[in-house]
Amino acid sequence: MKAYSLKISGRPAVRPAKGERLMENKSLRFYAIMALWVVLFVLLFISNRRVDLKTDINKSTSVSVSVEDTVSLSPAVVTTRAYSASDDTYQAFFEILQNASCYQKFSQNARSYSHDYEAHSITLRFADDASQNLLFTVYSDGVCQVNGKFVFLRSPDGNAEAIYQLLRDAVV
Repeated sequence: MKAYSLKISGRPAVRPAKGERLMENKSLRFYAIMALWVVLFVLLFISNRRVDLKTDINKSTSVSVSVEDTVSLSPAVVTTRAYSASDDTYQAFFEILQNASCYQKFSQNARSYSHDYEAHSITLRFADDASQNLLFTVYSDGVCQVNGKFVFLRSPDGNAEAIYQLLRDAVV
């Protein structure tokens, strides 16, 4: 009995050997893994968007400062003060935050954060005559939010805990 093979596009239709089929799968797997790495890299790059504090502070003409102290289950004590751009305290806030770098964290919202212990925070609301430009909140435990989004805070003065203490000292 004679074996016949079909010809497709000038080449005989021959069953590929096992090694060839495995090589095809390895090549496909390699490209899938590389595509996954590219997607992860892009997500990481996009997720660490820089937040420009200096520009928003420069556009502002006033700042409202809220200092909140919460101890265990007792109600929070909130102290609020307002300063214009010509005040020394406003200038102190600007000097503390001008060299700070904020990078937005990926997929974390304000509702997911809670305190199970004493919590202290300082919220700065920088605004001009027309609208609010920047809402900056830093907690004593090193958590920081800008306009309601969690951020990593880096500064020559230190991390978010150090910035909290510097702002606290400037208010008092």
